[in-house]
Amino acid sequence: MQAEILCVGTELLMGQILNTNAQFIARKLSALGIDLKYQQVVGDNEERLEAAYRLALSRSDIVITSGGLGPTVDDITKRVLARVAGRKMVVFPEAEEMVRRRFAEYHRNMTPNNRNQAMFAEGTRILVNHHGTAPGAIVPLDNGCEVIHLPGPPSELEPMFEESVMPYLEKRSEHVIVSRYIRIFGMGESEVDMRMKDLEAGSNPTLSPYCSLGEVMLRATASAGTHEKAEEILTPLVKEVRRRIGHVIYEISGTDHGGLGETAVTELKARGWTVAVSEDATGGLLASALAEIPESEQIFRGGMVFPCGAGICRDTAEERARGIREQMRTDLGISVVGTAVEAGDVPAGTVYLGISTINGTRVKQVCLSGGRDRIRKLAVKHALSMILEELG
Repeated sequence: MQAEILCVGTELLMGQILNTNAQFIARKLSALGIDLKYQQVVGDNEERLEAAYRLALSRSDIVITSGGLGPTVDDITKRVLARVAGRKMVVFPEAEEMVRRRFAEYHRNMTPNNRNQAMFAEGTRILVNHHGTAPGAIVPLDNGCEVIHLPGPPSELEPMFEESVMPYLEKRSEHVIVSRYIRIFGMGESEVDMRMKDLEAGSNPTLSPYCSLGEVMLRATASAGTHEKAEEILTPLVKEVRRRIGHVIYEISGTDHGGLGETAVTELKARGWTVAVSEDATGGLLASALAEIPESEQIFRGGMVFPCGAGICRDTAEERARGIREQMRTDLGISVVGTAVEAGDVPAGTVYLGISTINGTRVKQVCLSGGRDRIRKLAVKHALSMILEELG
């Protein structure tokens, strides 16, 4: 089964909006074991969209669209598909009721053109939108292909995909796909690749690397007829990865969501520890990285932000880590002291990390490189990693 992503919207084509929908869908399809060979982005032009549809349907089994399901004239995604498929656009009563109910919940008047959101090509299966007014749809075509319409806003597209599209695609698949996401901090991409190269050559299970700033993620995936068999195939691979680089692995999970901040909050909650932060080089980014995690209010007590580059030394980091812990009465205090730009005799990227618990206080120095934004973000990741080290 081969899929293709078709994103519709001039604002995407012109770069006015970041195309996070394609990234999200691609990751989900990969986790399902569905081949994704092509992506297209098309503006709000009927002729070009028709050509994009015809090309996609000539080479892919499933075409997933995002955007263009609204009530206005330039919302052409459904209308153009109906023309390509040779079908009439009709109002689906259940879709119209969904739209009316959503407008009533929002305490907004439903104008006549909003009825367009309930119109789809004949033979369509409607998908419920629990987070917006535009229903989605699955449209089986006569040639055996299918088109899946999803709304444009990520806050609507993502839950619709997970609630409706993923279960549908899983049922269509002949195989069960099981994945483990192995998150690494403290080892560069090239070294990880060197150590994993022979494992990455396998066909089932597979091991694929993905990189972000300062981190590497390995996705280990197995395919089989049953979940149990896929787990049986996957387990030795994960065990071998852990044997080779276990000292830099901070999490292994079954979901592609996560990161150092989420893992740190999860581990602090599991231990029942609270945390407070003191930072200058990062300007509040460390506090934000903790506070943005759901339910972090259970463990995060706040902190202090100092002017960047004030008192850059090991002793300052130690004093601030201990001081913020005592002042905020938390189990753990962490400080970031340093500079993302050159400060006198201190080179840019010089950062001291302090961490304090009832058992004592320790400091670690890291020397980071790159521009100001990169240094600040890396310093936050090092601080979160230090929290995980402390928790063991």
